[in-house]
Amino acid sequence: MNYPWQTTQWQYFCQQKTQQRLPHAIVITGVDGVGKRALANQMVASVLCEQADATEACGQCHSCQLFIAGSHPDHILIEPEEAGKQIKIAQIRSLKDKQALTSTVSKWKTVIISPADNMNINANNSLLKLLEEPQENTLLILVSSRPYRFPITILSRCQKLVLTAPERTVTVKWCLQQGDFDRTMIEQVLPIAKGAPLKVLELLETEVLSIIQQLDTDFKTLLQGSANPIYLAKEWQKYDLSMVFNHLQLLIKKQIMLNENASPKRYWAIYDCIIATIKLISSSNNINKILLIEQFMVSVMKQDSNHNTALNR
Repeated sequence: MNYPWQTTQWQYFCQQKTQQRLPHAIVITGVDGVGKRALANQMVASVLCEQADATEACGQCHSCQLFIAGSHPDHILIEPEEAGKQIKIAQIRSLKDKQALTSTVSKWKTVIISPADNMNINANNSLLKLLEEPQENTLLILVSSRPYRFPITILSRCQKLVLTAPERTVTVKWCLQQGDFDRTMIEQVLPIAKGAPLKVLELLETEVLSIIQQLDTDFKTLLQGSANPIYLAKEWQKYDLSMVFNHLQLLIKKQIMLNENASPKRYWAIYDCIIATIKLISSSNNINKILLIEQFMVSVMKQDSNHNTALNR
């Protein structure tokens, strides 16, 4: 069963399957928390199911049981061997070798690569060769929250399927149905989760609200120029930095709107600092979290110093 906000994408996939027009490669994109991996699994299960005329996987046949158990011989899942690490070229080369073999249980062979944008140039080149010579009855699904990191040569050979976050009311209603959550709590977290329902639930299961309150206090001291960057950096490195800077982005936007006629250049400069930091966090490079946070904080406090200097001239 797919999530309610995925209905359009799922129906399109089912239509292609019914018409026997499935592409050999699909890239599913969208922000974290909209269920990209779940949709990919549903597509794979449908293709591998022995009930060829059905759109939904039956869940009962031998092929479905193997997939549910995670042991289907005609399905391959490729992901980093360690959290936060890159997918290695050896994994893609191994995939190429396996794709050359005939299927054993199902009529199709399927592959999910997630997160597919987390590959170096050598792994991308190896994948490209596979996309250039697709095998018959093979479906390869790339899952990514950062499609801008794909080489255009790979994107051009895949059908793109974009999952967008549902409307605010849909997300709130769905989250309320998932557990004993307060509407106010959901709405507080919603902007940080970029409206993604699964991300909202993930954040609510942590101490995110108390973290947000602390970040609000810390950021205020930064804007006032009275923070201790070394101390704060040690505290912030304990948090999810993507969540931290997404929240700071929201805070500075509020400051810009509230101070439209007072020091707009200062706040826009701080906004640029936040965006630059978010880009570094989302890059595949290994980053020193504490150093990154310290540099950001110093940049913010420097803007405060520049602002005060300008006022005193």
